[in-house]
Amino acid sequence: MFIIIVGGGKVGLYLVRDFTDKGHRVLLIEEDWEKVKEIRKKYGIEVVWGDGSEETVLEEAGIEDCDALVAVTEDDQNNLVICQLAERKYNIAKTYTRVNTPGNEKLFSWLGVNVAVSSATILSAMVEEDITFNNLRNILIKDQDKLKLIRIAVQKNSPSIKKKIKDIKLPTEAVLVAILRGDNSLVPRGNTRIMENDVILALTRPELEEDMLKAFNG
Repeated sequence: MFIIIVGGGKVGLYLVRDFTDKGHRVLLIEEDWEKVKEIRKKYGIEVVWGDGSEETVLEEAGIEDCDALVAVTEDDQNNLVICQLAERKYNIAKTYTRVNTPGNEKLFSWLGVNVAVSSATILSAMVEEDITFNNLRNILIKDQDKLKLIRIAVQKNSPSIKKKIKDIKLPTEAVLVAILRGDNSLVPRGNTRIMENDVILALTRPELEEDMLKAFNG
């Protein structure tokens, strides 16, 4: 099996060792150049330097030929973007991600991404044995609150205008789904800047809607 792992942190390196020991071909994507050099030297695997949420980087890694992709960066929003790109643009059937913030499992599931909790051993088992997330849902997820897709229009003179998404303090249990800008639909990334008249689609719990509105419009 050819497995692409995005994120060279502790969980990513655990999976590199685990899958390599089991005889799988593993390629890692990491955007920290110092980590790239260290991992290449220590583990002798293929490593692509870059942002795994960028299509050009995924294509350089050979995503068209991979059997499974695992996104384990420290940013839930980036993990979501990576999995959605893999599934929708490159038709990768097996995508898995680490959830860093408790409560986001259900958000990701609602958006159609295969999700596991933060346990690297569970992630490994899901990829290796092709266990679906639905089989673990009742065990791993206790939060059954209803979710709400909200629409936020960025107002004139909003303090969020020209800010990068990563610099805006959002509720932890919220995921940005899309940004509608004129006739275009953008995939929200950490470096995406908010512009006046943007319409933001976000998924969150109903009681957090007011916090989301304040985050973008003050």
